Amino acid sequence: MSGGKKNTGKIKEVQLSGKVVMKKTSEGSKSERNAVLLQTENKSYILRKLGGNPFKDASLEILAGKSITATGILDRNLFLAKEIKEDL
Repeated sequence: MSGGKKNTGKIKEVQLSGKVVMKKTSEGSKSERNAVLLQTENKSYILRKLGGNPFKDASLEILAGKSITATGILDRNLFLAKEIKEDL
């Protein structure tokens, strides 16, 4: 018997557009840090590159304040980007 939930959904890629912002996350916990977020029209997601450093990624930090469109995998409040394009 397995004690966990069944994974009935397949991982699918999504495309999101929004503004990259730096914001303090997990305030008051040991995980508190300044993180890179993608602020879409409806919600904010922690932005990481697929396979990238989960705590500090200078290539994402330089996008702060810019609008982007990215393709990747969405998992709750985490967006793992495979491809990022700066909107002009």
